[in-house]
Amino acid sequence: MPEEVDVHALQQATVWDNADRKLGVVGQVHQDPVTGTIQWITVGLGLADSREKFVPVDGARIDQHDVFVAYSHNIIKDSPSPAAAEGLTPEEEAELRRYYGTER
Repeated sequence: MPEEVDVHALQQATVWDNADRKLGVVGQVHQDPVTGTIQWITVGLGLADSREKFVPVDGARIDQHDVFVAYSHNIIKDSPSPAAAEGLTPEEEAELRRYYGTER
């Protein structure tokens, strides 16, 4: 994802998985507290699963009002679901990074 992406441009963008399957709209945008770079977006996957799922933006691309992430619907659906309205704790972020294989 380009470094210069505006947080406000991402909000309410449509999210697509790596097979171009529509997932939903961006709910929240989470930035690194030190660098300010966008690290995560959340997406609600539908009525059956009311919790928003965190998806890393590593490998994502933006095309106008669409965000194409590098993960499949099933991978995202089965991901951990921290309740992070105020931001992810370091432990929650580490768990998500391990799950998605994006550990630093």
